[in-house]
Amino acid sequence: MYHHTLLSPDFGAAPHQYEHMALKFKEMGHDVHIFTSHPYYPTGKLTTSDWFKFKHNTYINSIPVKRHWLIPSQKNNPLLRLISMFTMFISMFTSLSFLKEKKFDTVIVQTPPISLPLLGVIAKKRFGIKLILNVSDLWPEAMVNLKSIKRDSFAYRILHKLEKYYYKNADMILTQSEESKEYINSIGFNTSMVYRIGADLKRFTPSEIKSNSSTSFNLVYMGVLGVAHGILDLIKEVDFESINTILHIYGNGVEYTQIDRYIKAKKLSNVVLHSTVPYTEVHNILGKHDAAIISQKNYVKGTLPAKLYESMSMGIPILFHGDGEGADIVKKHTCGLTSLPTNYSLLKENIKRLSKNSIDREKMGKNGRTACLQFYDRDKQFQILEDQLQKLYSNC
Repeated sequence: MYHHTLLSPDFGAAPHQYEHMALKFKEMGHDVHIFTSHPYYPTGKLTTSDWFKFKHNTYINSIPVKRHWLIPSQKNNPLLRLISMFTMFISMFTSLSFLKEKKFDTVIVQTPPISLPLLGVIAKKRFGIKLILNVSDLWPEAMVNLKSIKRDSFAYRILHKLEKYYYKNADMILTQSEESKEYINSIGFNTSMVYRIGADLKRFTPSEIKSNSSTSFNLVYMGVLGVAHGILDLIKEVDFESINTILHIYGNGVEYTQIDRYIKAKKLSNVVLHSTVPYTEVHNILGKHDAAIISQKNYVKGTLPAKLYESMSMGIPILFHGDGEGADIVKKHTCGLTSLPTNYSLLKENIKRLSKNSIDREKMGKNGRTACLQFYDRDKQFQILEDQLQKLYSNC
């Protein structure tokens, strides 16, 4: 048996992956602890009580969780994000002695935030703990793609050196996509493997009967309502009423209030902003709709929306409004239609095509489910990870 400590946020794709990972490790008899911050994502706000808790111990699914204080930030401001990451680093640093006390063998660290891997490096050097990096976004590459910093800037050079320092010290690097793996290999590190978030194929199963009796085409977006997702721009650019389509939006984030105000100001009857639903209800919501839309305002190298796998697993067609590996997966498995982030005309045509052709929708939906069964099963992804970890320890 070896011990794991997992450092992760709470809401979104990475936490679902970590939850699955933690439960699987526990199921196999390993001792699992989680270090994380107080929950604040995607609203960017702590609860009043959490503001006054430097640390808080709790249990989730019988797994001990140690929460830490930070100054939260979801603003698209590099300075505020760095302050948030720094405060999280300081509070978690005070828990490092716990790793030595419990004699952990492995620490799996989520990045970004870019400050957390430094804790893993310190733990490795001081306590001899194996360091596994789970890279969900390529910082600072993502910041360049989002135009937050320039590639020739001093900030980029510093962050890029820090990035390479982390990769050099990692015993294994997990990536979310082939794009990320290729990038990491290109800068001189070949210890990476693709560990896709995938989908829980038992929960996300095709719905036989659509419970929504509307004669309109029902399209659903589920996920974070952030600037990078571009949902506000999307509802401004596409007249859903003119194409007899209802867009149902489920989620939260920094654009939620703006989206709500815009819908009310323009009296959009064909765009419905719903209350946030718990993750346990996502599959039920998806099953009520004719297709799922996934939107990315900016192409960011290596990013791949996890909601893609879940929608594919549900057997509903995908409208992928973005670029990169996510669009490539939709094309490869013929499970939907794609459009580039700025091409709203093509998006509109794609919606019209799906709305008028139930045969295409059914075929694309089945293709998506088949692809998930073969390539994107979350349990199979974990088994690959476990096999690689066993090899890592057998080589010690």
